[in-house]
Amino acid sequence: MKNLNKLLFLLIVLAGCTNSSNNTSIYNERLSELLDAKNFFKLKVELKNNKNNLSEKSLLYYKAQVHTVFLQTKQSSECVDLLLKEYKNQMHDSTIVELLSVESANYVFDYKYKEAAELFKVILEEYNAVLDSSDMENYRNNYQLFGTLEAIKPQVIHKNKTYEILSYRNRFNHQMIPVQCGGEKGEFVFDSGANLSGITESFAKKMNLTILESNVSVGSSTEIETETKLAVADSFYVGDILFENVVFLVFPDEQLSFPSHNYEINGIIGFPVMYQMGEIRMHNDGSMIIPKKSDDRQLQNMFMNGLNPVVLLLSDGDTLFFTMDTGAKVSELSKKYYEEHKEMVEEKGTLTTSQRSGVGGTVEGKEFVLHNFPYTIGSKSNVLPEIPVVLTEYSFSEDFDGNLGQDVFSQFNEMILNFQYMYVDFE
Repeated sequence: MKNLNKLLFLLIVLAGCTNSSNNTSIYNERLSELLDAKNFFKLKVELKNNKNNLSEKSLLYYKAQVHTVFLQTKQSSECVDLLLKEYKNQMHDSTIVELLSVESANYVFDYKYKEAAELFKVILEEYNAVLDSSDMENYRNNYQLFGTLEAIKPQVIHKNKTYEILSYRNRFNHQMIPVQCGGEKGEFVFDSGANLSGITESFAKKMNLTILESNVSVGSSTEIETETKLAVADSFYVGDILFENVVFLVFPDEQLSFPSHNYEINGIIGFPVMYQMGEIRMHNDGSMIIPKKSDDRQLQNMFMNGLNPVVLLLSDGDTLFFTMDTGAKVSELSKKYYEEHKEMVEEKGTLTTSQRSGVGGTVEGKEFVLHNFPYTIGSKSNVLPEIPVVLTEYSFSEDFDGNLGQDVFSQFNEMILNFQYMYVDFE
């Protein structure tokens, strides 16, 4: 009887181990699906609820991914460092590349260009066997870009009070913001869709920026690749806010000129400057408030995809993810959305041809237009009278359902863009 009891106990233990292993596999599969879908909001919740059901290696891996997209760079890098210290021999090279990419992104968010460049170099030299040609090109370009900046000190903001910036919207609904550098004043487009700030060659010279003699390749909303130089402003004012060590892409003047619209752009304020502001309150008349202290609304509906903010949007029972572009005049739905809602779009939409302008030129393409598109973002709901559904796949939105533009923002008195607590909301 005693031996029988021992046997029964062993069988129960073994069954429990098998069930535990199966459950762990199920949890990992579920988390992997959420990561692939870039649904970081659900992934964060699942991690919190199931942390005791995961191995330390799995938990660290997913936490590294979640922390970085919500700009918790220190926590993310701690997870990566521990994974590579304790479990490197158990991981495939492609997973190591993924983790090194996460850590390099954390360095970029922290304006540590030299450290980012060193990781890109490691990936290119030690793990090139698991990279395809597209990955190789991307890592080479990143290495060249951040390697050029390796001697540049991190960007610094001097923000010791609440600032009001007397910006405005121009005839293209672009938010124009006053800037000053080297004794030269100007007005730049305030553009969350810009990975880096940009400036024309002529204005870079007027503002006495330090131009770094190295060409890098950048894309735009038109998918036109263009070669640019880099420049650094030691001191740069956005309104009355002083920044140090601000990096700019330097474009030939003609690439920020649109003769058919009689329109020229001297410069663009992009994500790295916006991010360091913490919270930005944009009013419908174009004016802007930068609070000294950010408002925690217990709302998290934004994450980062590289250097692009992505916002959660609800519409007719769908949970959608939109890139956010304060420089875009209108919102749009992506080819991904079209493929997933093809029957509805073709039944209710109107097929038309449109032109798309961006850095490097203008392209033409087909699109459907949907009418009365309902949406909820944060605490507010509204309806867009019309929204285009593009039929061309653009790299910046290939994983997402659309792009938010000024037509949404202008429906409210105030838009709140908060990079400390990672949310977008409206008043």
